[in-house]
Amino acid sequence: MKIGDEIQGCARKTDGTIYRSWHATIESLDADMIVTIAPAGSVVNQKDGRQSVIAHHLRSYYWHAKFYNLLEVFEPDGKLVELYINIASPPTFENDILSFKDHELDVVVNFPGKARIIDEDEFLEAVETYQYTKEFQEQMYAAAREALELADNWVARPSPQFGENHVK
Repeated sequence: MKIGDEIQGCARKTDGTIYRSWHATIESLDADMIVTIAPAGSVVNQKDGRQSVIAHHLRSYYWHAKFYNLLEVFEPDGKLVELYINIASPPTFENDILSFKDHELDVVVNFPGKARIIDEDEFLEAVETYQYTKEFQEQMYAAAREALELADNWVARPSPQFGENHVK
């Protein structure tokens, strides 16, 4: 993998089932993380076969050793509107596919505003469905608390630029 390569991203449930996939371009990578970008108009494939089109430019940060990933969400005019952090497994990479297991707990910041934990109801359903241990639940809440602090102190890069060829 190198900067400029297009890769496929896959969000999986804890049991490994893919529930969402998309394509993105590698913007940067180093020993700690990979950063991808996707323009407004990109297609997201859903588990049920439906496709949706994203309305915003996205920059996604995937740390190799963190139990979360972060999305910067930009209006096509470049305005940062949201940070969204999935509490998830560190990513894996195989055959140009970036994949992570989403553990349902999330952190969001809608600007202007402060970071908050969301989807605790979905996390509680996942606890039952996948039989998360108390230790695992504590680890995910610790990751969410770390993500709250990260989000409240995050300094976003400028919006990715895609030129006039991206779909609007």
